[in-house]
Amino acid sequence: MDLLQIKGVNKSYGENRVLKDVSLTIREGEIHGLVGENGAGKSTLMNILFGMPVIHSTGGYEGEIFFEENIYNPTSPEDAMLTGIGMVHQEFMLIPGFSITENIKLNRERTSPSILSKIFGKGLEKLDMESMAGDAKKALKKLDMAIDEFLPVAGLPVGHMQFIEIAREIDKGKLKLLILDEPTAVLTEAEAARFLKVIRRLAQEGISILFISHRLDEVKEVTDRITILRDGEVVKTVETKEISLNEIARLMVGRPIDFSKAKE
Repeated sequence: MDLLQIKGVNKSYGENRVLKDVSLTIREGEIHGLVGENGAGKSTLMNILFGMPVIHSTGGYEGEIFFEENIYNPTSPEDAMLTGIGMVHQEFMLIPGFSITENIKLNRERTSPSILSKIFGKGLEKLDMESMAGDAKKALKKLDMAIDEFLPVAGLPVGHMQFIEIAREIDKGKLKLLILDEPTAVLTEAEAARFLKVIRRLAQEGISILFISHRLDEVKEVTDRITILRDGEVVKTVETKEISLNEIARLMVGRPIDFSKAKE
């Protein structure tokens, strides 16, 4: 069953038309790759799906989007999150001076009554760190991360930070679609392998993944289907097992490429 349907989406920034009649679907529990050169329109499509302010401050977009068969037109990231869409950006959105727990629970902190709150109201309740840490530990466990949830984020390996970002999305409780923007770009080979294993398991649990990456070998390894963008248009959506790396690269750039030589 399709979780997300994008139908005929167009987007322009002034005279620059960056998305041209884009249509694609993402199935429930599917890992769907989105590839294209820089400037192909991937980031704009991602921003539309996550309700980023830059979309609506520049005139919105044309076309229709459906999520679970309901019309979906987010005007803010909060709209997206309430719908069940999470996103992990290429640049980490963590606060170094906060603990892992504080980052995972950021803006969704749990509180408990204090002496002052009983007198002056709920605004003076204290943070319920024990409860928050329990939530954080549960989210981290889903990612097979055995780490002290009270550790500060500053100084942690980059791979750990990537998992903490995903744990935060999981902790929001109703995650149905996770958008990953170049998720392995800063990971070591071992960290990337572990990361791909984790997102496979998330998909098996029913969470759909939109996997945006320039690492075509990883896209080929982990995805079920791939959509290829070129100059703002969908060139092809195909079952991953039915297309080669050379063909993906050719469709991305519009000319033949020997991917084995390009990697050397």
